[in-house]
Amino acid sequence: MSWWQRRVRREQRDRGTTAIELVLYTPVLMLVTFLIVQFALSWFGQEVAGATAREAARVARTGGGSDAALAAATARGETYAAAVGEKNLHDVTVTVIRLPGDRVRATVTGRSQEIIPGLAPRVSQSVEGPVEKFREDR
Repeated sequence: MSWWQRRVRREQRDRGTTAIELVLYTPVLMLVTFLIVQFALSWFGQEVAGATAREAARVARTGGGSDAALAAATARGETYAAAVGEKNLHDVTVTVIRLPGDRVRATVTGRSQEIIPGLAPRVSQSVEGPVEKFREDR
């Protein structure tokens, strides 16, 4: 048998292997693609939660840290999350508390947008800062 006949016979045996490899690798590639997109959506949800926490903390800090300011900060955080987050952050919980030493902390938790329901973890961000007070020059 010549080398040419052996090569033709080997190529005939390898026919269809590319199709089989494609069938085996396609689900893995799709899974990796879905995981990358879900990671990006979770990251964006985390960023929206951080922006919402910063806004709520800003309102609480500039309001003097009173109970009314904390309630206003919580309400502002919820409306901010609805306006900025839209579908990217849902089931949002905004908590603004006063800490010892004239400090406030705003915590925002929620769920980022999901490709497959239940796949994405909850996102959470906290921002803490001092209550701003006016002090006259000396």
